[in-house]
Amino acid sequence: MAKFSVFKDQESLFACPICQAPMCLDQSSLVCQTRHTFNIAKQGFVNFLRQNKGDKHYDMASFENRSHILAAGYYDPILEVISERLRDLPRYSHVLDVACGEGYYSRQLALEFDKDFMAFDLSKDSILLAARQNPQKNVAWFVGDLAKLPLREHRIDVILDIFSPANYQEFGRLLTDQGLIFKVIPHKDHLKEFRQLLPEAQAYSNQDVLEHFQDSCELLERVMISKTWSMPAEHVQAFAEMTPLFFHVDKKTLDLTSVRQLTVAGELLIGRIKNDK
Repeated sequence: MAKFSVFKDQESLFACPICQAPMCLDQSSLVCQTRHTFNIAKQGFVNFLRQNKGDKHYDMASFENRSHILAAGYYDPILEVISERLRDLPRYSHVLDVACGEGYYSRQLALEFDKDFMAFDLSKDSILLAARQNPQKNVAWFVGDLAKLPLREHRIDVILDIFSPANYQEFGRLLTDQGLIFKVIPHKDHLKEFRQLLPEAQAYSNQDVLEHFQDSCELLERVMISKTWSMPAEHVQAFAEMTPLFFHVDKKTLDLTSVRQLTVAGELLIGRIKNDK
């Protein structure tokens, strides 16, 4: 039972995805009042999706490449800014990491902050990898769909949405009255060295994503975070394997050996759902 204690601590946050009834921990399962049962895997995660056909671009190999790159520290400047802003918050308890991939940010933040961290992704492979790399068992990992999350209304204080899709209607349902969204979006310089390899290279703009955020949220702070890294060829290759920029490109046609450095650049948007939404 000790290895499932994080689910015991957070059981009041879950709602059955089938009937929306509250759930509780029963042995090694989350069970609702009408006895719909979702087992906790031995690695420490729950799969709330009975049927799940994942994107072929997001397989275990993709998440493992991502894990190597994150562990190498290339995204640490973004992690550090998020950590600074969390330290500045006066009171909060429950943090939800949206479409968390292999879970790097939640794992790192849960080591620093004594809060309730939950993290989910549509991909079972990513959550399996995330849970395996979390021996502390201090994050409640689950497989779920951003369109309909198995969580009760207005219980989440902070949503982390880091280089991931957003569903602001669902965010508004989940967040407390003063709840905040920490959304990281790519800056125009993100991986600019890779863009220059594409035959029809076009400047990237995040304006549409920013406007979509501001349609639903009051923008409280906007922070630009950028660093250009020199890196070995194997890390350049791992970046190339993980970036959506090359999902529909034959990488054999690209001269990756010419890339000796990469720029990792994002913008952190901190906002609150507008009351009229």
